Amino acid sequence: MGQLTKQIVLLILIFIPPAILFGIYDLDISKQIVNENSVWARFLEEYGMIPGIFVILSGIYLYYSYIMQKSDLWSYIQKVIFFLVSSGLIFYLYEILLGEIVKYYFLLFLIVSFIDGIIVLMYIHKIRQVSNPILIKYAKLVVGVALFGYVIGIQAIKFLWGRVRFRELDASFSQFTPWYLPQGITGFDSFPSGHAAMGWMLLALLVLFNQSKTWLKNFIFMLIIMWAVLLAYSRVVIGAHFASDVLFGSFFIILAYLILRGNFNQQILNNK
Repeated sequence: MGQLTKQIVLLILIFIPPAILFGIYDLDISKQIVNENSVWARFLEEYGMIPGIFVILSGIYLYYSYIMQKSDLWSYIQKVIFFLVSSGLIFYLYEILLGEIVKYYFLLFLIVSFIDGIIVLMYIHKIRQVSNPILIKYAKLVVGVALFGYVIGIQAIKFLWGRVRFRELDASFSQFTPWYLPQGITGFDSFPSGHAAMGWMLLALLVLFNQSKTWLKNFIFMLIIMWAVLLAYSRVVIGAHFASDVLFGSFFIILAYLILRGNFNQQILNNK
């Protein structure tokens, strides 16, 4: 059994017990710990996505720098996609930081976000192309995890699962459904948690510390775990998600991270 297979099996074994428990006690857990007036949980609801967004933006810009001299069709398509996604993320940052102002001046901030995206890409074209293999691996890992873990593994399932959030339930909790019973396209999107997933996007940062001292790598790893767990827990406290929502939001990102990191490591070994 290869190293990657062992890691995936271990991950699944770790997640199975809480998945079973949350399948039984999801509603009871939320009833006990939800506090929609929690100041710290409300703060993380507003701003908890920002670190993950910056990680994705850094990966996009580094990847763009890596391919900016390429002139084949696929590279041009990627450049356009990176520009649109990065501009969208910049707009989302404005929305997080400025709230209702952005909604009121939607078109203005949309234009500003596109201009910001153009300025950043123009700056990238003026500096040296990224050639550091560690930065390239980091960029590929971030883009891959964001695409397969977050967009496909989280957002697509959200759309199809149709689970009602705890704070959207009626007084009798009659709309509650366990995580293992998808409801189809209902307009609700509790399962799985996007905030929890975004917290684990920071795992990609470990690539940048791969050649650092062991104590530093372990320290960064523990900080990432604590941040991701705190962000996930806050989503249950604020009533935005059930425990199973944050569990599977975490699972999909960690799984994508392990698979992509393992594949990149194997590619490096094969090229030696």
